[in-house]
Amino acid sequence: MTVQDLIDRVTANLGLRADPEDRQKDAAKPTFHISSKDHFVHPLPGTYPRLTRLSDGSILFAFTHFDEAAPGSPPNRSLKIARSIDDGKTFTPHGEVTSSTGDIDNMFLLQLPKPLGLMEGDGEAVQPILAAFRNHDFAPDSESKYTHHRITICQSLDNGRKWDFVGQAVESSPPCGLWEPFLRLSKSRPGELQLFYSGELGSDDQDTFLTVSRDWGRSWEAPVPVTGFDTSEGQGDENGRLRDGMVGIAETMDSQGREVLVMVLETTRGKGNFVVECLVSCDDGLNWGSRQSVYVPTHNRKRMRNAGSPQAASFADGEIAVVFMTDEDDEFGVEFQVGEVGEGMSRWPLGAKIKVLFGGRPDESGRIVWREAGQPRDDTSSLWPGVMSLDDDKLLVVYETGGIVKGRVIAKS
Repeated sequence: MTVQDLIDRVTANLGLRADPEDRQKDAAKPTFHISSKDHFVHPLPGTYPRLTRLSDGSILFAFTHFDEAAPGSPPNRSLKIARSIDDGKTFTPHGEVTSSTGDIDNMFLLQLPKPLGLMEGDGEAVQPILAAFRNHDFAPDSESKYTHHRITICQSLDNGRKWDFVGQAVESSPPCGLWEPFLRLSKSRPGELQLFYSGELGSDDQDTFLTVSRDWGRSWEAPVPVTGFDTSEGQGDENGRLRDGMVGIAETMDSQGREVLVMVLETTRGKGNFVVECLVSCDDGLNWGSRQSVYVPTHNRKRMRNAGSPQAASFADGEIAVVFMTDEDDEFGVEFQVGEVGEGMSRWPLGAKIKVLFGGRPDESGRIVWREAGQPRDDTSSLWPGVMSLDDDKLLVVYETGGIVKGRVIAKS
């Protein structure tokens, strides 16, 4: 140890200067930068944005668009597709999956692999793209009461321009709704297509379910719950109930270099406000454990705050970014009349803003250390985020703000 090291150590112990070992540890930690400039602004109004990278390098951007309705007519929704060939800087109109006066939303895209037996260089191969989305029927003259719930699967054979109906992955009758599908392919079991979704069991009870298809979405196995059934780690209220939802999954590796999945979700704790939690799977999505807190919002002026709608993506080194929205900074804008929002109440999800949290690799027990929350936008409400990897050290976060979708880049160094 040099004289300067000794001086540094002594002054650090006196609280006057950082310990040199701590400085080395801090220097070894990655730093994250959230761009202050928009990566893109999509001109067509939309919400619930999701991105997927295709095998040709292009990016498809899925979103819900609300068409203007004629007086006396129900509003029409359409599930739109836009395409980028410049790494997400610009998007052009590309296709439409479907449109309806019913409740269609929560679209998620996934490209399937090349047909078995086809080798590189064998010419153009059609790689189908699947779209999973909620597809619910409204009661007559109502936009809040449902008569039927579905998670519908559609398919495109031309990279997202034209779409055809494939089937219903799961259906239910009121009051038990189905929401927020998430598609992924098993890496260890070829031909296994996994669909995770939120399934209501009651007004205050919702689980994350998994159903599997082995024929690329034409038929599905009986759904099984992957959250909500285990109260061993303080899960649920006094009756074991939680409202788990808005699932996002990131592929990463743990501290031992093993491939694992990290699932993020919103859920209810305590008095029922939303918080963000995560679980870890070591068997490619079949079983999940190590449930733990990711983010608990700070309550403001005796009013409960919420954090929810999380999505996750990983960097090449296994570091994870979780993007979510929270109303913990909401001051109840002047457009709300006095008394409209009462003491202890929230206008969630209105007033929410997007934040980003970063986590290291899960340790051997599945635990993740979360740190350094950042905020892509701080000037207005921002909602329903999605996130996708751009390259080894960059992610693209997308969200709705002011009725349109924008994107910001997160870079790691």
